[in-house]
Amino acid sequence: MMKVLIMFIPLFLLTSCFKTAEEIKREQRIDQQMEQSSKIIADLNEQISILKMAISSTSGQLEEIDHKSKQTNNAKILTLSETVMQLKEQVKALTADNEQQKKLIQDLSEKIDQQSKFIKKVTGTLSKIGSEKKTSNKTLIKQAHTAFEANKQKKAKELYLETLQENKINNAQKNHVYYNLGLLNYWSRDYNDALVYFSKIYTKYPRSSFAPKALLYIARSFDKLKKTDEAKATYQEVIEKYPKSSQATKAKKEIK
Repeated sequence: MMKVLIMFIPLFLLTSCFKTAEEIKREQRIDQQMEQSSKIIADLNEQISILKMAISSTSGQLEEIDHKSKQTNNAKILTLSETVMQLKEQVKALTADNEQQKKLIQDLSEKIDQQSKFIKKVTGTLSKIGSEKKTSNKTLIKQAHTAFEANKQKKAKELYLETLQENKINNAQKNHVYYNLGLLNYWSRDYNDALVYFSKIYTKYPRSSFAPKALLYIARSFDKLKKTDEAKATYQEVIEKYPKSSQATKAKKEIK
């Protein structure tokens, strides 16, 4: 038994020595790992410190930016407030101007209404006056014809001249007035004046019904003035211009 024990003791010791070497190697590996871990931790701590510094700097910058942003926003708000106040003042001023303009427009409308009424009144008055004048002209020429038919030669002549002076009659009426004035002057032996009125009919209105009559009296007036050649030429003109008229027949008898 003792021999067996003695045999196992060296083996036990050898085995114990072998485990110790393994443990030493293991411990060495652990130490290396610990050393590496320490370095890693140190590096991490350093990086964390750097990050903390960066975060702190960033926080400061953010605070500064936030402060500046608040200042800028406050300035903008103040500017906007001032702008709003200015706009309110402008609106107030425009409102006041608008009220003044409304009042001015109302005053102008009233004046225009007054002027329209006045113009209407004046127009009515002028129309009335125009109607009275027309009536007056018609009455005047009627009175002249009445005096002529009554052989009131002086009165008729005055009324005819007044009618021509007002110049409110048409061409047909003028022909009649010229012819009657020519006759009045012919009858009163004012042959030169008679020539004037008869010539106006023939030169201005050669196609009127009074034209052949006027031309015949032109020839007769020349005859009365002893202007034989002019009279003969005028009689001949009556015959040629108005061959089918009764005046042409008379001209043939009176021509010399």
